[in-house]
Amino acid sequence: MYLESPEERTGAEPPCQDLPALLPPAVPCVANISSTMSFSEAEVQSARGAWEKIYVDAEDNGTTVLVRMFTEHPDTKSYFSHFKGMDSAEEMKQSDQIRGHGKRVFTAINDMVQHLDNSEAFLGIVNPLGKKHATQLKIDPKNFRVICDIILQLMEEKFGGDCKASFEKVTNEICTHLNNAYKEAGW
Repeated sequence: MYLESPEERTGAEPPCQDLPALLPPAVPCVANISSTMSFSEAEVQSARGAWEKIYVDAEDNGTTVLVRMFTEHPDTKSYFSHFKGMDSAEEMKQSDQIRGHGKRVFTAINDMVQHLDNSEAFLGIVNPLGKKHATQLKIDPKNFRVICDIILQLMEEKFGGDCKASFEKVTNEICTHLNNAYKEAGW
């Protein structure tokens, strides 16, 4: 467990070298990234329960989210050269590439959800994902909020407002930490 240094308790940010040497390689430096998440045990369980409902059909729900994103926000297709030529929602729904990417998105979120009660492990997933999207894929970080909002809309449509409410804090944490990873990558 990481104990706060005196600088952290006073609000000053410690340098990276003050981090414990036991951090996994996936998290080389998180000193400038807020690494505390404030989920109660009840919130974690509620969020996991909400997520399980939509994740049980990860490929179809992931596809629905991407198709909705591409149709409601057509500019997002510009990041995917192999999706650009697809104009109809039906064509997109049938695409193995979109279905596969939708499932990958949902699997990544599932990995994060499984670590809501462990900030270090959560950041070990989010930080490399954010860095890759910032530096290699050059995806505008605003699109994470877009995709998270669509996931919340789908949750509400399929399972009601309580399900959506149970997961909103998770999407906020995901977007916050992805944006922080972008800042660390120089965006």
